Amino acid sequence: MKKILLVDDDALVLELYRKKLGSGGFEVRTAIDGLDAIKLLGNYTPDFVVVDLMMPKLSGVDVIKYMRGKPTLAKTPVAVLTNAFMGDQARSVSSLDVSYAIVKGDCTPSKMLEIANQVFGGKAPAKAPPIDMSVTKDDARENFLKNAASEFTDLRAVSLEFGQDPAAAGRTGNLAELCRHVHHMAGAASAARCHHVALMSGALEALLFELIEKPQFINPSTARTISSAVEFLGLLVENARNGRRMDNFSAEVLAVDDDPLANRIALAALSRARLTARSVENPIAALELLAQHPFDLVLLDVEMPQMTGFEVCRNLRQLPGYETTPVIYVTSHGDFESRAKSILVGANDLIAKPIFPVELAVKAVGHLIRSKLSARMNVMA
Repeated sequence: MKKILLVDDDALVLELYRKKLGSGGFEVRTAIDGLDAIKLLGNYTPDFVVVDLMMPKLSGVDVIKYMRGKPTLAKTPVAVLTNAFMGDQARSVSSLDVSYAIVKGDCTPSKMLEIANQVFGGKAPAKAPPIDMSVTKDDARENFLKNAASEFTDLRAVSLEFGQDPAAAGRTGNLAELCRHVHHMAGAASAARCHHVALMSGALEALLFELIEKPQFINPSTARTISSAVEFLGLLVENARNGRRMDNFSAEVLAVDDDPLANRIALAALSRARLTARSVENPIAALELLAQHPFDLVLLDVEMPQMTGFEVCRNLRQLPGYETTPVIYVTSHGDFESRAKSILVGANDLIAKPIFPVELAVKAVGHLIRSKLSARMNVMA
């Protein structure tokens, strides 16, 4: 019987995958974090390992490096579970001979079983032992909805602590603690198929993780983004608990900046959020394009020749269908705090320039979900 090791810090996710793989005829063992996995691998040789990249104590990368340095595990097939927004982190393990990179929010127990069968030549084991399938995706959803309110309360308390002194968060461990809370919510929401909670918490987790790695980017802009995202998560959790379910959605974004490099960075950031995006350097051309084609979100540089971002926004609001379209201004770091305290002149939010890509992804996802929710509520009314 082929042996599989599952490594994830979410106990419910582990149980879902363990039972599905067990029903497919595999012998499955689990580890709740990276340290637990390495201890187990000291005297256990699985045929396939599935490991979450983001875990406390030791990360998935640490586990894979340990395996590749051990002769009996050096060639063992490995699949990593990753956040859709953590493309850089997933790419960082490519040199460690990883067989599969699986977006956690898209993975189901059935898909995991399919991947396991592919690893072993596309053939399922000849005989599957009887497995108690008492834990199902419905149980995962029930468990998430039952605990989501109290878990969000804990998350918000850590977020408020972060907001009191963002600059010290990396030194005190507060940022890592906040990341762990959001990571757990992202995993639980994914298992429960609460798509918007999973999407928003996944984007926020990626931002927090990058700030842990790059604390120099902790500034008033990113601190404001984190605070807003956490508060919005609370609304999404409440919607899920009240039975308001929404499917995944697609969206198109237009980035308007006279700096082609800034546009390129914005498009890369938006692609991480799986959004279709276009860019325009001329603000007048941007208004012409907006009139011809519907966009779901607009990113506007404030300082541009011919027409400022404020003027573009005023004209945009007069176009049919753009009365409530989310608009995000891009402004300099030096001007950020004064802009944040002033009226946004018809826009919904602002972000500091140069853009921190994952911060933009968080903002874009949040405003698009909010816009879609508002549109749905208006239709229902």
